[in-house]
Amino acid sequence: MPLWVGILLGAVLAVVLLVAGLAWWGINLFIGQATTAMTEHPVIQRCIGKIDNVSFDMVATGNDSREDGFAFRVRGTRGSGLVDAVFTTTDADHEQIDAGELHMDNGKTVSLDPDSEDDDALDQSCP
Repeated sequence: MPLWVGILLGAVLAVVLLVAGLAWWGINLFIGQATTAMTEHPVIQRCIGKIDNVSFDMVATGNDSREDGFAFRVRGTRGSGLVDAVFTTTDADHEQIDAGELHMDNGKTVSLDPDSEDDDALDQSCP
């Protein structure tokens, strides 16, 4: 009997480790695609500059009421802040930012909506 219990527990542990590994791989893949989307976004380029560091903010993501809302702490050559945005999959390898805000660490908030990419507004909001 103890042999079968050991085999069963080993099989359950193997399945749990496999699922956790796949989830970790998927999250890292998404974070990489979201980082690329943030790097290419004109508002983030102007306010943050070249991105040096991106980290997933699980607490801010959990507090976001939007279904596809995710939050990332970003630091770049011109500043740092929190990107709180809706990321939409465009294809298997790419995400895009459809809506959201960049909350700069200096207290200013800049919209990431595609319709709000007004140069005058950006010049006033970014450092």
